[in-house]
Amino acid sequence: MARGAVDFDGDALRFARLTRAVDGEFLSADAVAKRLGTSKSRVLAYENNISKPDPRRIAEISALFDIPARELRRKRALADIQGLRCQAGLTIAQAADEVGISRSGYTNIERFARLPVRDDGTVRMDLARVFGVNPAVIDRALLRHPVAVERLAELTDHLGVVFQRAHLEHRLAVIDADDPLLQLIAPLLQRSPGVACRLLNAELDTYRELLRDRARMEVDEAFAQTESDAERARERRTRIEFHVKNAAPTAARSLHRFLSEAMNVRQWRLMVALANAGIDGIVLASTSRYASAEDIEALRIRQYATVVQRGDQMYAVATHEGLAIVRKHYSRYGRLYPRVPTPSLSHYRDQRRRPRAVVRPEWATGER
Repeated sequence: MARGAVDFDGDALRFARLTRAVDGEFLSADAVAKRLGTSKSRVLAYENNISKPDPRRIAEISALFDIPARELRRKRALADIQGLRCQAGLTIAQAADEVGISRSGYTNIERFARLPVRDDGTVRMDLARVFGVNPAVIDRALLRHPVAVERLAELTDHLGVVFQRAHLEHRLAVIDADDPLLQLIAPLLQRSPGVACRLLNAELDTYRELLRDRARMEVDEAFAQTESDAERARERRTRIEFHVKNAAPTAARSLHRFLSEAMNVRQWRLMVALANAGIDGIVLASTSRYASAEDIEALRIRQYATVVQRGDQMYAVATHEGLAIVRKHYSRYGRLYPRVPTPSLSHYRDQRRRPRAVVRPEWATGER
């Protein structure tokens, strides 16, 4: 069988040929062949699923019958990167060139749902641009890839074992860099054992805090002074128990998503500086000490930062979305890049705070 789109639906091609008029007439297999510049036998081979057209040919068929390329595939949901590429009418080499990565790097995305390790955070957005879809479609395609699902399940199982250490009394809930289990987890995170060790110990701290909160709620429920207080404590304990039960899969998904979208160290250093500067921003000419022009452009593409002009100076300023990312993930970035200073929370809080309410004291009669 000729190489091509393995999930091409020949029946869909035949249905389109018999039911969709082209220039006011229904086409025979021979007429389709002439318009595509191929032979009648090849068109019939397509229709009978004996031969598979390549993505470029699928795009030509789609244009001929004026139907979406996805209608010519068996998997209509387009739940994979390969399907999106075929819909765009691109070969692997063409897609890799358009995205700006190597062919092997692109192949790893299609086969294993793995983005390049040194990705600056823009590959997902470049894929969306090349395939003409929303970045959320790319995210779903990567998360639902069979290999990614299997990898996430394996990571969840390992984290479940790690979290059991938090239940041991009078022992530190830590994982060491030379732990055999960590050697299995690090490749799943695509990070070195040292980085994986710092990230997992932070997750252990969070998990143990959940256990502390659950114990506090149990005490509050047991010693509540009223039935309503006991009911509130019971509801809080139930919610915490849900989080404890789902801690491993939640941490696995969260870590996987964070690392797949993480900024590189130069971008993070610049984001910390922009966050600390607040709405004033940083003079664009002075940002070179934090990151290169390419990194600034990557932050602009991801809508984490923008460039504004004030007078005769250009300034780089963190966007609302960029500040939200800093607030949400500064702790994890601290483990990922420990040499980058921690952002000053007081500097990048919302600078449009409401004024504090002034409470005037009530003076007793004769005290004024």
